[in-house]
Amino acid sequence: MLRLIFTLVLCAAFLGPAPKARSAPIHDFNNAVFTAYGHYREALFYLQTGNAQVASFELEEMAVRWRAIVERFAKSPPGVFSADPTWQETLMDIEKRTAAGLETAINNDAEAAKKHLGPIRKILSELRHRNGVINFSDYVDKANAAFDELFEFRRNPPDFNSLEQLNKLRRIVAITTHFYELSQDNAPTAIRNNPEFKRLMETSLYSLNRIWVAIDEKREDLLISTLRGLSSSNRILFLRFG
Repeated sequence: MLRLIFTLVLCAAFLGPAPKARSAPIHDFNNAVFTAYGHYREALFYLQTGNAQVASFELEEMAVRWRAIVERFAKSPPGVFSADPTWQETLMDIEKRTAAGLETAINNDAEAAKKHLGPIRKILSELRHRNGVINFSDYVDKANAAFDELFEFRRNPPDFNSLEQLNKLRRIVAITTHFYELSQDNAPTAIRNNPEFKRLMETSLYSLNRIWVAIDEKREDLLISTLRGLSSSNRILFLRFG
């Protein structure tokens, strides 16, 4: 009996507690989503130009890659997402929206495809936000949202003799510049070293700085033309890199 007890104790010491299931590495999930999201952005670009058939090719790739994400991560989320009660539901919702977008794009209905796909950007952002995760896309989202508010001055220029209106414009310019700089500083190495991205950020930040000149010189024409040019850069930031 003593020998049996000794053997059991010895085995327990070597074997230790039963191993726990390991969660998926967060970087594997992020990389998989980043790749799928690239096809998503490309599809949106083509849908915005009305080219639903070409968009369908990108959506086919996204559908394949998102199915792989669901298969690998739905039941084994990275640790940071493990307590999210809607984790599986969120992944499945994106898969359904992708499939619906693909079907309508194949049927050459760009508007319907955009309605199915449009919310995916926000769904992913909210998934990260409620789990305390921040990545490059979040900085781009903030930059885009800030510029959308700034672009309102394109349609409704301020009264340059109103300190209140000018201060509002100054505040929004500063916020937009801040998030553009954060996007530049937090871009993944491959994007940060991309010549097109470098040019885009340099041009955008230069244009944002020109708005201060328009304010100082009280030039509505310069403000409007600068915002018009920035609008294109703002879309490209998301569609090509965000």
